[in-house]
Amino acid sequence: MVLSRRRRLGGTESFRAGRQGFEPTRREVLAGGAGAGALLALPVMTSSLPGSRSAGAAGTASSSSSSHPWYAFLYGTPELSPYPGGSVMASKSPASASASPTTPFQFASKLATAPVLSPDQSTVALVTVAAASAGPRVTLTLVSKATAAVSKQGSLTLTGVPADASILATPVFAPGTKTVALVLAITIPATAGTLRKADAHTAAIITAPATIWKSHHALAYFDSSSGAFTGPFDLADEPSLALTTAAANGTDVFVWTTPEPQAADYDKARPRPAPLSSVSAFPLGSGRPRFSAPSLAPWPGGEPVVTLASGDVARLVYGRELQVCSAQTGDITTRALAPLSVARPKPSAVTMQARPDGTLFITKPGIGIAIVVDPASSFRVTSRVGFPVPLAPGSAPWSKAVLSSSGEVLYVTGGASSGGVSAYRMDTGALTASYVPGGRQYTGLHVLPDGDVLAVSPAHPRLTFFSPALSPLGTADTSLQIAAVF
Repeated sequence: MVLSRRRRLGGTESFRAGRQGFEPTRREVLAGGAGAGALLALPVMTSSLPGSRSAGAAGTASSSSSSHPWYAFLYGTPELSPYPGGSVMASKSPASASASPTTPFQFASKLATAPVLSPDQSTVALVTVAAASAGPRVTLTLVSKATAAVSKQGSLTLTGVPADASILATPVFAPGTKTVALVLAITIPATAGTLRKADAHTAAIITAPATIWKSHHALAYFDSSSGAFTGPFDLADEPSLALTTAAANGTDVFVWTTPEPQAADYDKARPRPAPLSSVSAFPLGSGRPRFSAPSLAPWPGGEPVVTLASGDVARLVYGRELQVCSAQTGDITTRALAPLSVARPKPSAVTMQARPDGTLFITKPGIGIAIVVDPASSFRVTSRVGFPVPLAPGSAPWSKAVLSSSGEVLYVTGGASSGGVSAYRMDTGALTASYVPGGRQYTGLHVLPDGDVLAVSPAHPRLTFFSPALSPLGTADTSLQIAAVF
């Protein structure tokens, strides 16, 4: 149950100056959160991909840069537009330091959620939601990172869902298959009424219109060969919290959900324990779970999750523990990661990814640590690298420390005092290269499949490209306030 009030926003100068008197809806306020973190942006309805390039146009672009065909997709919020929903721009590195700088181009806008990168890093999934007479229309678009061309697109109509519903759609690639699962969180206004609240300063009773929103979930499946959808399958879990965590292996999609606490069950004198989340395994193409099992705290919603070579799923929680969910039974075992169990006052983004050899790469920039653990040997730490803590380890983009394509080199944003970018050997922790341009700070990094490194800065120009040896290749600028790079 989500209680929402319509009210005018104050204290945001750029908003007030540009849109005086405008009263944003709940959907617009939430959609504007893309710049604060790339994990949640509810939709502002749109009917298409306004900035998307056709396959022909993208083919022309890629043919002129065959030596560097891979694109980086920038996700964030355009400047001077507080609540437009997430936007995506595409950019690629220059072929050499003497080549002309490239100009990022608008690819899509008003996304219903952040993009999702396929496990092999070859494809980016984008989702938009459009208003239609039969019900909201969800469109999934798969884009090639090599050419920036649309490889496949399909749409799904949610019949019986009102136009003012908020829809969060999360794509989940099933590795080794042609299936992309779509986890749909559908939040609908259930009842309307009046909210009465005492003013904290005057004790006067304030009344305002109020709406109670309730969420449930549905599953749909997209075939990337045919472009056809199966579903949606209603999971009949209302009322539940909208946020979920999801992962897939070659046979099932795993979805973590949480029942929503009910106000009627709250007793201040005898507080009840928080609802327990559950994890359910759905065979690909099905809306009926093979099993549902209790899941340990915390509630799902944004924590790193990867599928292991065994098919089991690992969830990184509290920034220091791995919860490993059995793909067969849903049983959960917990593994503490000692190098990450360091308390620091600064918040820290934590990232995790599976490596081609089956090991896991995990970074916690707030304590200046990157590790590799091996699931095949009880998650033993096989390598560890220490680096200076970045200036803002908890800010977007979260990718402060990233691996090279080979997995042998760790690239990190420079420390708070030095800035720049540094490279370390992942096996020994030895510093191998650095670029320190007069203390310039970078907030995020991304490694392209061809080995080039993209550094993101909050100041213009926002994009700096490097060779794998950290030789500068050039810069490019964008008006996008970048929340993540894919």
